[in-house]
Amino acid sequence: MNNQRTRLVLQFHVGQDENGKDLISSKSFQNIAGDASDLSLTTVAEGLISLQQHQVFSISRQNTYQID
Repeated sequence: MNNQRTRLVLQFHVGQDENGKDLISSKSFQNIAGDASDLSLTTVAEGLISLQQHQVFSISRQNTYQID
């Protein structure tokens, strides 16, 4: 049994506050196959980014493992 859970997280720069600090918004996609390659996730992320109105700030993969 695979005890790994993977999440794809995209962060976008959505503007600046009144003090000039960057405002970042995140979108998470859960239930990603744990054995998905980084290249596959990058390809999916690039497709999703092309549909967004804001500039991408970061792309990350978050793996969580269950310890028995």
